[in-house]
Amino acid sequence: MRTPPKTPKLLPWLAKKAGISDARAATLWHDAERWAARQATHGSATYFKLAVDRLMELVAAESLRQDAASFGWRRWARTQARFWAVSMQAMHEASALSARGWRLFGSAPRQRQQVPG
Repeated sequence: MRTPPKTPKLLPWLAKKAGISDARAATLWHDAERWAARQATHGSATYFKLAVDRLMELVAAESLRQDAASFGWRRWARTQARFWAVSMQAMHEASALSARGWRLFGSAPRQRQQVPG
């Protein structure tokens, strides 16, 4: 039985932030590992530092390449998606606050009825 190759746990997060697929990020990680293996002993702390640094460079270059290929629309769409997410979070918080206020408002008459005379 063959075990799948190990990748850093931050790889899916990094891929999402850069706007690339997880498969492409894994490919970039393997490229970074091969590059680091030529520079340092496999498995050493220096090896992993070099591999992660190289991965960051490759991911940044890939993100810029995809931005350039989309003629600037990709960056604009990602910014709009972030604004949409922020506005949705704000609306969620506002509706939760409103619901809490109505709950408190509705519980006030019940509390007056429970107070002894």
